[in-house]
Amino acid sequence: MKNYCVIKTIISLFLVGFALPLKASETRDVRVLSYNINGLPAPLQTGREPYFERIAELLRERRRAGTQPDIVLIQEAFDNHTRVIAEKTGYPYVLRGPDRRDTSKRGDVHWAMKARKTYSSFTDPQKFMGSGLLILSDFPIIEARHKAFNSDECAGIDCLSNKAILLARVQVPGMATPLDIITTHFNSLNSAKAPSRIAFKAHKKQTDVFEWFLGQVNSGNPIIIGGDFNTKARKRYDYFQATVELDDVAEVCLQEVQDCRLHTGVTPASVWHDTNDKQFYRGSKTVTIFPLSIDRPFDEKLQGKPLSDHTGYEVIYRLSQTEKHVAVKGMK
Repeated sequence: MKNYCVIKTIISLFLVGFALPLKASETRDVRVLSYNINGLPAPLQTGREPYFERIAELLRERRRAGTQPDIVLIQEAFDNHTRVIAEKTGYPYVLRGPDRRDTSKRGDVHWAMKARKTYSSFTDPQKFMGSGLLILSDFPIIEARHKAFNSDECAGIDCLSNKAILLARVQVPGMATPLDIITTHFNSLNSAKAPSRIAFKAHKKQTDVFEWFLGQVNSGNPIIIGGDFNTKARKRYDYFQATVELDDVAEVCLQEVQDCRLHTGVTPASVWHDTNDKQFYRGSKTVTIFPLSIDRPFDEKLQGKPLSDHTGYEVIYRLSQTEKHVAVKGMK
């Protein structure tokens, strides 16, 4: 598949696959962090280098302590200085989302003439930024897919970036079934500088495309999804939940009957309706998924300013293989 940059050779990915253990374990805890790092490029934003360095340093500290996220989902990694987060945190597998010139099609062409006129007077304009998406993984990435939103699926200045959906299919050690990891960044509301009805229409289209994408990549694997969904507006969230068949981590975790906890200082509102950062999941016939905890890390300040205009959204999941699947695997 073109237009991907996986920081490993294709050969090494296959070699790692052959080195996986034959015997499958019944359960495995997986820690997933989603984080919008506010990495807008110059001239939109300058002087952010120390903040990206600090984010990378915190991830390195956690790796030394053995508490690092197994998988990190990054949004808004537009600025070149954000590369330190991918390159200096010890993750052996890095998947980059589509760049500003990368395209993909579904229905209308990626760059439609009717969409150009809404925000640019150039004869042949281009996206000014890529998707800003990154997936960092301690687990081997064995397959990758993406879908860039088409030009009629954005609104306002959000159309200047090549927003997209990015999937990494990873092989979790000890698990017989691969795990599908997805990140995305949906159209903003106020920041888009577009009329609210136009921005809502674009968000609905992106939700529809997201559901279509899940159907296209469905291989019967369990799925974990994290990103900046821009669903703080209730009607956006309600449409997304009615359209996409996924479990919202926060909704599940906040049910009193569930054995899931919020970290100290994390409020129910900060993980459910009062945030654009979300994580969702869906199990499979052979693997069940259950969230164990939710945290909102990276809330410290540097030089009196927050590291980003978002905090992280981190979930520990327990993946459990069915007895039938484990038994069959053990017979090989």
